[in-house]
Amino acid sequence: MEDLDAVEQAMLANLLDGRRPRRRSSETPTRSNRQHQPPQQRRQAQSVPRAVIPAPAPAAAPNRDATRVLDIGRVIKQIDPRTTPEQRHAMATSWTQLDLTAAQVLAWLTAGILPTEYKLAAACLERGLTPQDMKTRLEGVRVVERLRSEGVDGVVALLRSGAA
Repeated sequence: MEDLDAVEQAMLANLLDGRRPRRRSSETPTRSNRQHQPPQQRRQAQSVPRAVIPAPAPAAAPNRDATRVLDIGRVIKQIDPRTTPEQRHAMATSWTQLDLTAAQVLAWLTAGILPTEYKLAAACLERGLTPQDMKTRLEGVRVVERLRSEGVDGVVALLRSGAA
C-alpha cells in the first residue's frame, strides 16, 4: 500500500468502506497543451469516446418478388414474343404468387401450359402433377391436352388407374 499515491489510497479506503469512488474530472487538453504531449497521450486523447452516431441502416435487400416478376416476364417473352410488356407483367405476377422460380415456370410453359394458365398449373401442383407429367400420353392424348377438357381431377384419376 506504500506504492500507491494519495488519490489511489483514498479510493481504496472508500471501496473498503463500501462507498463508491468519486470520479476524477476528465480534463481534455486544449489544442496548445495537446501539441506538447507525448504522441501516446495525444492518441489516447483522440480516442476518447464521443457521442455515439448510429450506423446507417443496411441497404434494403432487393425485393425478391419484383426480381422474380422480371425474370418470369422474360421467360414468358421467350415462349410468346407477341405479348405486350403489360400482359407479361400481369401474367408474371400471377405466376409469382405460386412461389415458383423462373426456371420452374419455364418448365411448365415448355411442357405445354400456356402463360395465361397459371391457375391450371396451381391445380396440378396441388394434386402432385409435375411438368414432366404433362408430356405423358393417356390413351394417345397428352396429359396437358386432357387437362383442358377433362380437368385436373379426371386426369389424376386416369393416371392413378394406370390408363397409360
